[in-house]
Formats: sequence, structure tokens, C-alpha cells
Amino acid sequence: MSTIPPFVRCPNCGLEDIMKNGTTRRGKQNYKCRDCGRQFVKHPQWKRWGPDKSALVNRLPLEKIPLAGIVRVLKLSPFWFHQYVSQCYEAVPRQVQVLPKPKGTLTVQMDELWSFVDNKGNQQWV
Repeated sequence: MSTIPPFVRCPNCGLEDIMKNGTTRRGKQNYKCRDCGRQFVKHPQWKRWGPDKSALVNRLPLEKIPLAGIVRVLKLSPFWFHQYVSQCYEAVPRQVQVLPKPKGTLTVQMDELWSFVDNKGNQQWV
């Protein structure tokens, strides 16, 4: 039976009753909690956001900063951020109602127009 390093706790329930569960595609040891079934790695590459970063992600698009700049500064995935902004856009209620233009007579002002066809001696009037 393989040995598990001491002080590896499940991030979900906090218990130490875990087992090895293979490796990730990046080569890190994957663990699984025997109690809640959560899979995790000891030192994850990507960390979960706190409420302060979520608030920042929600506020920055309102400041007229390009989306590519927000992705670069906050080190976000461009694909994820595009999906997130699209979901936020879809959640906004549509309150604008377009009324049709009133139908009536149309007034047109026209000027004369002329052009040369082939040479200056052949003037054509429209």
C-alpha cells in the first residue's frame, strides 16, 4: 500500500482520510477523499477566487477597459472571460421597446446630376 504524505487534508470536508488517485495530466499527484469523494491535488496550479476578485471582475468591464487588457492583468482565460461576459449580458433585462415610425408622405429633394460618358462631348443628364 502506498504511503500518503502527512497533513494532506481534503479541501472540502477537512478530513485526513484520503487515498492516492493517480496523477493529473500535468503530472501532479491526485488524491481522493474517502468520505466525501472529492478529488484534489496538494498544491493546485489554479486557485479559487475570493469575493474581492469576483467583485473586481464584475466592476472592470464597466470602466471601458478592453477585455483583452482585463484578461491580461487578472491572468484569466480569454475563453472563460468571454463566456462570463456573454452570460452577464444575457442576464440583463431588455427594457427598450422600439416603436415603429409613423407612416405618411415622403418628401424628397433632388438636384440635377450630369456625367460624361466616354468623352466630354457626350453629356448625359439624369
